[in-house]
Amino acid sequence: MTRLRLLAYVLYTYAVAGVLVAVPLIFSLGPAATVENQTSVRVLGAALLALSLGALATARDPVRNKALLVVEMLFTGLAALALVWRLAVDHKAHDRAWLLLPPMLVCLVLLLLLFPYRDTARRGADDER
Repeated sequence: MTRLRLLAYVLYTYAVAGVLVAVPLIFSLGPAATVENQTSVRVLGAALLALSLGALATARDPVRNKALLVVEMLFTGLAALALVWRLAVDHKAHDRAWLLLPPMLVCLVLLLLLFPYRDTARRGADDER
């Protein structure tokens, strides 16, 4: 299995996970219904949904869609930092949002490891034209 194929599987997982988190945020389901500022929660849900759609597009051609992949990695990294800040600095250790942290970090590491730093697959295709 090639790196790009593995990257596509990680991106499909990222997309599914994003939708699973976004839907409750957008429609105020479960714990998301108890948040005071619903507008911020819905905007976050919409951003996650957009990133999920971007992950699906990126999975089809990661070399061509490197910019989307970078945005997904930046968002995931910054969101993980925000969660760590909330748990550690704001002393909100009882917040169930910590459950999102391990999968986010694993996903970020996998995206960084599988990132197509050199687009050799694309160069070979261009040379054949």
